Amino acid sequence: MFKAFVVLLICSLLAGCGMKDIDKRFYVVTTGVDWTGNPEKPFRVSLRLAITSNKVESGSSRTQIQTVEAPSIAEAVRHLKAFVDKELDFGHCRVFILGKDLVANGNPDAMSWFARRRDIQKVAFVGVGEPDALSVLKVTPESERFPGNALFLTFGNEGTESSYTVTTYLFDLTRRHFEEGMDPVLPVIRSLDKTYQIDRVLLMDKARMRLILNPDETQLYNMTANEAGKSEVKMPYRDGRIVLTVNQIRTHTDIAIGEVPLVTLKVYMSGILEESPPEALENDWNGIERQLGKRFSSEVEDLLYKIRDAGVDPYGFGLHYLATTFGNKQDFAHWKSVYPEVRFKVVTHVKITGPGVVR
Repeated sequence: MFKAFVVLLICSLLAGCGMKDIDKRFYVVTTGVDWTGNPEKPFRVSLRLAITSNKVESGSSRTQIQTVEAPSIAEAVRHLKAFVDKELDFGHCRVFILGKDLVANGNPDAMSWFARRRDIQKVAFVGVGEPDALSVLKVTPESERFPGNALFLTFGNEGTESSYTVTTYLFDLTRRHFEEGMDPVLPVIRSLDKTYQIDRVLLMDKARMRLILNPDETQLYNMTANEAGKSEVKMPYRDGRIVLTVNQIRTHTDIAIGEVPLVTLKVYMSGILEESPPEALENDWNGIERQLGKRFSSEVEDLLYKIRDAGVDPYGFGLHYLATTFGNKQDFAHWKSVYPEVRFKVVTHVKITGPGVVR
């Protein structure tokens, strides 16, 4: 009798399963947050929900979008549960899109919801939607086989690999928001008819947007900051044009500590000529390497000064400076005071491995 009582007592302490079945859950594949301009309800949260299907082919992805305005992101998500008949699951949400107006005017502290929620992957991708996040969510590419798969392939480099596309992870965005000496970087996702155009990058300080780079500047940033291969360096040459496909690229940064620091960025790249006038290499192989390196250095220096004048530091030069000093508050205060006058020097070494053809 006593044993039966003990068994019954143990069974009473066991908890039941709180997990809902798959058919009772809505998987959120993309989340968009826009700025409404309404002080009472400044956030418009949009969720792209995947509708399960047994068909797996191009153009077969089925989704629905739910949108609501609220004083905060957390309240909006709670309210959106009243719009659907299944439990919202963020475990498969790998893309978060912030509206351009939100980045320009919004409160960055409200974005802490993404980092605090336990069921959101910290390796999720973050971008800026243009003209807004909802417009990007409404795009349904005809090549998409799974809901939200087009953006997954783009940012994860599992499909296309473009040197014009910068990838920002949620954990890196959070780190750049709080870390002294480096600032956030976000890719700009432009909604077209049935596809996306992702070839620009938005630079922020700790609070809001400061600068948007054009496609050529975005490629230069991606090459020098992220060592992005499969890129290109081009220049006019005689009556034609030379295009070097960069297969490998490495960068190294040195900061000379002084009253006004000098940042030296050394770039080493190698690749093949995909386009050039006839017999250009045979006539001046080393000269072309020097000209390509000189032109690339000049373009990167112009970009660095443009970024410096905007008051942002996406490269993390400030963090590098703190690593070479004691890293205390006085050192960082000195760096902030002299950053508008920091000088840059870019040295590029180009190695052409061949003309790209077999003769």
